[in-house]
Amino acid sequence: MRTLREDLRALAAQAPGVDLADRAVGRARRRRAARLTAVAVSAVCLITAGTALVIQQVRPPQPPIVLTPPETKALPLPEKGVGPVEHVYQPSCLRPGTNPCEQDEWRIVTRDGGTYAFAPGPGPIAVTVDGRRIAYYSAERQSILVRDLGEGKVWKSPLKQPKEDFDVEFALRLSPSGLRFIVSGWGGRRQPNKLVDIERDTVTELPRGWYPIGVTDGDGPVVLVKPYENSTQVQVLGHDPITIDEFTYDFSALSPDGLTLARLGQDFDRDRRPMIQGDGTIVTFDPVRGGAERRVPISGVPEGLALSRLGGWLNANEVTLLAVPESGRVSHPPMVYAVDVRTGQAREQFALRDGKYVVPGLVQ
Repeated sequence: MRTLREDLRALAAQAPGVDLADRAVGRARRRRAARLTAVAVSAVCLITAGTALVIQQVRPPQPPIVLTPPETKALPLPEKGVGPVEHVYQPSCLRPGTNPCEQDEWRIVTRDGGTYAFAPGPGPIAVTVDGRRIAYYSAERQSILVRDLGEGKVWKSPLKQPKEDFDVEFALRLSPSGLRFIVSGWGGRRQPNKLVDIERDTVTELPRGWYPIGVTDGDGPVVLVKPYENSTQVQVLGHDPITIDEFTYDFSALSPDGLTLARLGQDFDRDRRPMIQGDGTIVTFDPVRGGAERRVPISGVPEGLALSRLGGWLNANEVTLLAVPESGRVSHPPMVYAVDVRTGQAREQFALRDGKYVVPGLVQ
């Protein structure tokens, strides 16, 4: 099952001089591809997607064996008193010798080692970059809820949405507090692209065809992107768009000072397959003024893993990086790193399990 971004990359390979976002939406309508925001995708899909991004590396003769963390017994999620989230995942069901699991049940893994079962139902689930709040869709209340895991407080979005909004591809982008977010969808009868502010009880329509990258609290910036064949427009709302000379969705959230975006570097060659490939760098730039970019090679990620996606900023210099197994390289589980945008040095954070997963702040 392919995602919107995979459709767009495939269309880019055909090299027509058109707006690929409109064409990809048409293909998404025919697929009704379900996708977790905040995003959640299967590790198998990530392996496939990774081939469009992978740095071409030499395979070592005997790659090291890295085991996926074992499944841990999950306790029911308490109403409050839960520590910050490391990641959220949906167990792979119907493994040989195991009992079937609930399709909509998730596991919340906390930084202090706790594992909790959570079954919000179908729809998006996302986690704030600090891991303290989760957002999820409630079919019963027809709205997205935000829950503070420590205090137990729950906020309801003022935007009412039918369950059908989440039968297709969607994205959910949270601000640092989780109380301001963007919810978008493609491929269905309704194609929402809305900015929701729970504290102010407001819903603002965003331009269709633009993909949400990040949103900040209060009156802070909202960042959208729109890829074309050989370029991508980036817009911080309230400012004119800038254009970068790459077709890409692989951006970070906006930096804490609001002055920098990062993206995974790539190059394009019509005579190569795939035409678009990662070049192993991280690129930083000013999303308002544009101009000069800073590109540094990423180090510290072992062979067998492909650079896949970026996410929220962990401090002023480090941003979340997801690396996934290369096609045919199953010795590594997906791994989360913190990468320093000044030096490119990556620090290992934790491994992910098989199945769908959500990493706090990851742009999916």
